[in-house]
Amino acid sequence: MRDLSRFTILAVDDDSINLRVIAQQLAPLAPRLLVATDGQSALSVTQRELPDLILLDINMPGMSGLDVCRAVKESEKTADIPIIFLTSSEQDTAEAFSVGGVDYIVKPVDSDALQARVCTHLHLSASLKALDETNLLLSSANERLEKKVEERTRELVNTNANLRREINERRSLQDKLSFLSHHDFVTRMYNRFALEEKLTEQMASAETNSTKGFLCLTDLDQFKIVNDTCGYLAGDEILRQLAEVLRGQLDKDDIAARIGGDEFAVYFRSADMGFAIAKVRAVKSALENFEFEWMGDRFKHSVSMGLVEIDESIDSVSHLISVAERTCYQSKLKGGGEISVYNVTRAHVDKTQQQMRLVPLIRQALEEERIKLHVQAIHCTQNDTITKAEVLSRMRDGTGRLQPPSYFIPVAEKFHIIDAIDKYVLTKSIEALKTLPEKFQLSVNISGEFIGKEGAVDFITGLLTSNAADPSQLCIEITESSAISNLDATIEFISRLKPLGCEFSLDDFGTGTSSYEYLKKLAIDIVKIDGMFVRDVETDAVNRRMIESIVAIAKAKSIRVVAECVETQAAKALLETLDIDYLQGFGLHEPEDIDVFSNNLSHR
Repeated sequence: MRDLSRFTILAVDDDSINLRVIAQQLAPLAPRLLVATDGQSALSVTQRELPDLILLDINMPGMSGLDVCRAVKESEKTADIPIIFLTSSEQDTAEAFSVGGVDYIVKPVDSDALQARVCTHLHLSASLKALDETNLLLSSANERLEKKVEERTRELVNTNANLRREINERRSLQDKLSFLSHHDFVTRMYNRFALEEKLTEQMASAETNSTKGFLCLTDLDQFKIVNDTCGYLAGDEILRQLAEVLRGQLDKDDIAARIGGDEFAVYFRSADMGFAIAKVRAVKSALENFEFEWMGDRFKHSVSMGLVEIDESIDSVSHLISVAERTCYQSKLKGGGEISVYNVTRAHVDKTQQQMRLVPLIRQALEEERIKLHVQAIHCTQNDTITKAEVLSRMRDGTGRLQPPSYFIPVAEKFHIIDAIDKYVLTKSIEALKTLPEKFQLSVNISGEFIGKEGAVDFITGLLTSNAADPSQLCIEITESSAISNLDATIEFISRLKPLGCEFSLDDFGTGTSSYEYLKKLAIDIVKIDGMFVRDVETDAVNRRMIESIVAIAKAKSIRVVAECVETQAAKALLETLDIDYLQGFGLHEPEDIDVFSNNLSHR
């Protein structure tokens, strides 16, 4: 069920950004989407429109999501509408299920998880409605049967024959309905509903069993390629054939199910984790060795797997499946084709979940311009003047506190939104040049990801043109690690901007194993000696020798040198004797808001 155009979904959240994200993530499925920003509005919509499914935020001012759920379930008209809760904390889930919720999704909402769960519950709801309609038909059939018996008492032989035939048809229909309510139509495996029933039984009897229970979730990598290139019929066929391969790897007591799109789940018991991992590896090997043929094309798929040992930390079936899905997602984040094990990677999974919650907050901070620019002066050793400064970003969070780069930059890099931060900082920095003295230069850090973008150079040149800025006032700082990660793109990036007058600085110099080699390959103007060599330089002879070596090589190529992380006057005095061009650090200048810095600079 990937086309949801015949279904109506009501999304309820007091945060309009969350509603916009949900709408974007559901757009490929083409449902009719209704929205409400508070509980009362949501109830009004349900009475007027009667949606097929509700996505409901738990924590809302006024009437909470839990109160809305109770009201929906108390109304005979809306009681059967499935409700999926949206929550930023799994602590709310127990009460969410107790008031009638069928599932929950942890914010920030993952697009694949949202689409899969919405499809699953709409499919289940539609099946239940079909069952109700069938039961009405069966009830009507019983009434007709009774009437026929009364009307045909004189024709007992024929009546009995007809009655037996209709009873047999009814039993056959009931058997088919029972099968379809517990099995996936494509693979004939258990569906998610049946899996949850089986897991509930297994977890209830776990104390009487000497072996340990395990749940393995399997997700086909790049399954979409088959659907896009060969169509959904081919997609269904590969799922059917893979289900047969999976069955061939299981023992008779194992429980296998297709729980969504291209996701399969297997419950089994094993003596310990070692045997469990061995079994999962065998399943993985069988699935990845399977070759699917369709109309002359051949396909092989790697699979991402998440293995969970069911121990005392798993408190419910829904919790178990949620943990398995998150653990499988870790394999996806690694690039696919991996097995992630929950009892080994639990801390990493939890950390990633915490980081993912920061993603929408960072996006919101960008939209609301809460990324603030600070600058740190760069001192010239020749005349102790300040004609350069480095731009440092800070993020003002929801409480108004300024958070350092370490709070949000690593998350932005991991989840690929650093490009948006780079564009924001470049835009604000080039605009700020108007408030600074003529020829004053700002050094702006950019990521390797931004450098690799096709329109990166055009974006910078456009900013310089629109702000009538002198390109020589912009120094672009590139870390040694980001330059190495995409050397060809970095070389081209520098070669296109340098003729305009922009300068380039290689930051964190000396941390790589081939640092000097990149001085030959990159047309840079400045190297910034990494702080690990500058700290304690006045007492550490090795660090001093390293700095002297870097300065000598740089000077041989007419490259200026900046020593950063200068924290003491003793270090400053020593570094000034080593033919270094610029000094930077907290011992010389504490970073300050760029507007304050500009104002203070004009009064120096």
